[in-house]
Amino acid sequence: MSLSRFQLQFHLEKQANNIRQSAAFHTAIVKHGELLRETYKKHPLFYKIIFRNSRFIICSTILSIYYHQPAAALKDIKAFFKGKNMISENSLDSFLFFLRVGRRLEVKPCEHDKRQLRYKPTPHALAETQALIASMARPYQALAPQMPIAALLAAPDFLPTFFAAYGQLMLKEIYLIDLVQQSGLFISKDAGHMVLLMLFIESIRQDSPFLLLSSAKIAKSCSVSRAHVNRILQAAEKSGLLTTTNNVVIELNSSFFIMAERYFSLYFAMVEFGLEHVWQNWQEGQTAKP
Repeated sequence: MSLSRFQLQFHLEKQANNIRQSAAFHTAIVKHGELLRETYKKHPLFYKIIFRNSRFIICSTILSIYYHQPAAALKDIKAFFKGKNMISENSLDSFLFFLRVGRRLEVKPCEHDKRQLRYKPTPHALAETQALIASMARPYQALAPQMPIAALLAAPDFLPTFFAAYGQLMLKEIYLIDLVQQSGLFISKDAGHMVLLMLFIESIRQDSPFLLLSSAKIAKSCSVSRAHVNRILQAAEKSGLLTTTNNVVIELNSSFFIMAERYFSLYFAMVEFGLEHVWQNWQEGQTAKP
């Protein structure tokens, strides 16, 4: 049964609250950072681009539409985003072209109507998608030890089954940037998720809100310029999330931790929503075996 937008948001908030209360929450975030860094450094220029909220949502929506309706076409993507403030029509066309040139999206005319352009993600794109989901799913194991994460990720129908559930969140426009106030100061920028993640993990590792962390080190880790990182930090400082000193010391305020914990717990909850569906499907398959 399909849930309403309100029901989905209520479910996510409930699960996120449980996740925040788990003793393994911070451990899971650190593990997510380690796994994501391994994936990120393989194609840093690509990932810094898609780790900007609007582009990440577009990529997620492309996959959600693909797995939710037969014969998905480019016009379906354009129709979904038409009239929304997230991205202009020209920018969307440019980004779709970027995905095609990067061999992540395959497009061909429909056999019955050459004017219609059907699309499908390439094997390369699907492998990257699997790796990104795994960077959250494997750390989630610490939060749900009863779930056979490795077996689920190895299931041949993992992605279509995952997006059968997770895709509902995208198609009903349930986005982290709307759920978590001030997260947009980070995630609306290139590599914003990585910058936010790095700050939070450093606070966990140093066990302190005072970080000996330069903007140059953040920039190098996230494959962006120091000026770009400084702009993100300055915006966060103006909003009261943190304080910087000489580009070397960053003091994270309580409002930062409230925002970051809410952001990552909801992120885990959204991935969990997809994993739960995969697990249910996997259990049914195990039961059906002779």
